[in-house]
Amino acid sequence: MRKIVTSLLAVVVLAAGLVAIESQEASAASYCVQIFRIYYNSPGSDTGSNASLNGEFITLHNRCSTARSLNNWVIRDAARHTYNFGTYSLGGGKYVKVHTGKGTNTATDRYWGQGWYIWNNDKDTAYLRNGPSGTLIDTCSYNNPNASWIYC
Repeated sequence: MRKIVTSLLAVVVLAAGLVAIESQEASAASYCVQIFRIYYNSPGSDTGSNASLNGEFITLHNRCSTARSLNNWVIRDAARHTYNFGTYSLGGGKYVKVHTGKGTNTATDRYWGQGWYIWNNDKDTAYLRNGPSGTLIDTCSYNNPNASWIYC
């Protein structure tokens, strides 16, 4: 009887260890993608033109060597403006810019499609959340009206 209990205990401990490892791997995969930079004050006057809107962007970087799915991941600002990636994969070591204005999505440039600015020129916070669970992956805040961009 002692062998059965000991063997059962070993199986439970092993299973718990595997679950912990899988959970750590899932977390590590999520943290491959980080907010890299926010260009929050586009060059020139804030005219609201599409060119000016697209001069405002947030850049994400995949620091891992393999592609990461960003399916339904979202970027939000403090005012809860929300960009949803939909179906998208970011290649290993690659960057993607999410521009505020309108344009045609590519592997390296995505477009929020907004008609006015998202990022405040003085201070704001960007939040990156994964799609399935809404888990907070990364944040980046700035508070500098005398600059135009920040590396996160």
